[in-house]
Amino acid sequence: MKITPIEITNKDFKRTMRGYSTDEVDEFLDEVVEDFEALYRENASLKEKIESFNDKLAYYSNLEKTLQSTLVLAQNTAESTKLQAEKESEHIIENAKEKANTMMENANRENERLKREFEKSRMEFSNFKSRILNFLESQISTFSNSSDEIERGTLGTSSLKVAGLHEIEKEFNPHAEDEDGNQEIIRG
Repeated sequence: MKITPIEITNKDFKRTMRGYSTDEVDEFLDEVVEDFEALYRENASLKEKIESFNDKLAYYSNLEKTLQSTLVLAQNTAESTKLQAEKESEHIIENAKEKANTMMENANRENERLKREFEKSRMEFSNFKSRILNFLESQISTFSNSSDEIERGTLGTSSLKVAGLHEIEKEFNPHAEDEDGNQEIIRG
């Protein structure tokens, strides 16, 4: 049973013959009431503070739990993002390597094609040069023979000169006319 300051103030004691002095008892009870009242108010105030602190503690506990779960979520998200970024970077590197390899292969193929084309052109030039030299040698020979023909009086009877000139004309002019006067296209 709780005693309140009002109950202490209103308490009446039975009177006996040889009892305590009523004034002293009343005076002491007044002091007890004051002290008890102060303690009672302080206790009520402390209970309110404890209740307020318990509410705040519950709030901060919930906040802490929320922060912890948010932190865990953020860590998981960061880890997931990191793994995704690593995968993407590996994918980008693989694609770049594949593109570089493809470009190198294409460049090598183009290089080989150009080498073949150059070699073909070089061979064609070499053949052309040989034919020109052969033609010039034949013309020199023909010229030498012509001077012999001039001396003998048989100039203009050689068909080799005309055939040789016709071959040179084909080399330099692909749209040259043939021996019968028809235009022919020579492909080299």
